[in-house]
Amino acid sequence: MTFWRSRTTLALVLTSAALVVPCGAWYIVGSREVQRTIDQIEAAPRRFASDTALQLTQRLQDRLQALLESESNRPFYQYQSLYHDPRGASEGPSVTPSPLAQGPTDPLIRAYFQIDSLGHLTMPTLSETDAELNSDDLRKVASQQAVQKELQVAARASTCVAYLQKGLEQQPQTQSSSLLFNTAPLSTFPSSNTQQLLPQRKVEVMESNAWAQNAQASKIYSDIKSGNVSATTFVNDGLRLKDKQQKIAIGVGEFQWCSMQTTNGPRLVALRNVTTPEGVLVQGFVISNEGVADTFKSAALPARFTPNATAGSYAAAARLESTGWYIVVSAAKEIDAAHTRARHNRVSFLQLFWAGAGAASVAGLCVVALVWHTERLARQRSQFAASAAHELRTPLAGLRMYSEMLAEGLGDPTRSRDYAHRVTEEAARLGRVVSNVLGFTRLEHGALNVRPERGDLAAFVRSCVERQRTALEVAGARVTLSIPDQFAEMRFDKDAIAEIIQNLVDNAEKYARTAANREIHVALSAADHSVTLSVRDRGPGIAVDVQRKLFHPFARGNRDDSPAGLGLGLVLVKALAEAHGGCISYADAPGGGALFTVILPR
Repeated sequence: MTFWRSRTTLALVLTSAALVVPCGAWYIVGSREVQRTIDQIEAAPRRFASDTALQLTQRLQDRLQALLESESNRPFYQYQSLYHDPRGASEGPSVTPSPLAQGPTDPLIRAYFQIDSLGHLTMPTLSETDAELNSDDLRKVASQQAVQKELQVAARASTCVAYLQKGLEQQPQTQSSSLLFNTAPLSTFPSSNTQQLLPQRKVEVMESNAWAQNAQASKIYSDIKSGNVSATTFVNDGLRLKDKQQKIAIGVGEFQWCSMQTTNGPRLVALRNVTTPEGVLVQGFVISNEGVADTFKSAALPARFTPNATAGSYAAAARLESTGWYIVVSAAKEIDAAHTRARHNRVSFLQLFWAGAGAASVAGLCVVALVWHTERLARQRSQFAASAAHELRTPLAGLRMYSEMLAEGLGDPTRSRDYAHRVTEEAARLGRVVSNVLGFTRLEHGALNVRPERGDLAAFVRSCVERQRTALEVAGARVTLSIPDQFAEMRFDKDAIAEIIQNLVDNAEKYARTAANREIHVALSAADHSVTLSVRDRGPGIAVDVQRKLFHPFARGNRDDSPAGLGLGLVLVKALAEAHGGCISYADAPGGGALFTVILPR
């Protein structure tokens, strides 16, 4: 119960509760708020990457759809290097280079190609043997040959083979073939039969001579340039050019997006199959990855076009539904920056929290320390009151006893002088107690000061010791002096020096009462700028744990045989020495005992 009755303990418990509850609530609420902020910071770049990917996907989707629609309107025969335009106005053989031979005009298209039923891949290209080609054309030819070499492997890929097979399955059988090459006009064909024979296809109809010229475009072009052409000699599968009533129906499928694996990696291609009298053709165009990448240059984040959604934790991917490919947007720098900001926010909160909690803890500890100090002072004052009562009662009892003996004529009449000396000693002892109490009171109120006057310090110290010698010898102590005869005058406060000597000598006598040698040695020496006053005894000395609080108020020895006292003497000595501009120190004396040294400036 004593523990819980302590004001310090109660203050510690209340202060701890006042700190833990609000600090804990602050940490919980602050941590949640910081976590929400961190989640928003870290989600922002991912959300921005996703929005960017969706925007790029929509933009590219529209661009590819427009490209697919425009290429769907391109006649199938333009996929040849040379072709005859059946819509032309010229009579007789007429073959011109394909507009695709100069290369794609759209930056998204890398190349056009055509694959026959045997898997041979051709491209509408310029002829490198043509003498009219300039240096730019020759560079185009070299580039086209490199692309054609890259696509040769892809011509045998499963995707292209599947398209060939699909075209063969959709090609009409015996009855269908006879209809395709029937000499009757196409208008006589029932529309329902045509749609049934070629589902999901459009039919291009051309005259047999136009088909023959397209089929033999290269030979016709060569003969035209050499001047050896005859309009009635070109035949194709038994069909003569002069028979203008004969019609040819070509089934053209719809373009579909596919992935093609080339020697330089996967490519997005658009494929369609074309059913002709000579078999099924697969026509298509390759999307340029570089061209797609150029459209991403204006994007806020780096993006790439890929067949696989390998986004990872630092990127976002959006799928183009029509192609099956993905646009992957990388936000690595932004996410790393977000992580850095998130860590900074968390560290800032923790620093603020610990700084606030630390400041609150320091304030709480200060309150507890103040309560502890107040409680300690209350205990010390209680002990001081008890010690002061004891210190005052002892000399008062002696004064009363010896005064009564002198007044009543009691005791040995021959020792009356001795009784009178005892009265004087007890009065002096009583005076020292009162003087220490008054000095400590002045010290607490900041009113302790000295008034130095010039004088002979050596003679004054000698006289102070001599005044105490009789009382010390009666108590069983022996005093020795080591003071030079010649000593220069200096400024000092006589009352302060007398109180210093009186307290040091009195302590030496009290704490060395159990020593075999009760000698007290007082020494005074001078240096150039200071004077040293030392008091040494032969007692047990002062314990180490007591030395730390030696010059604190009410500090006394913790031994059971320690003499009674107020614990104010050394405090006053230290204050008076410092008031002179000097200091006091303690050391264990050589050979045993205590040595107090006071150094005063000259």
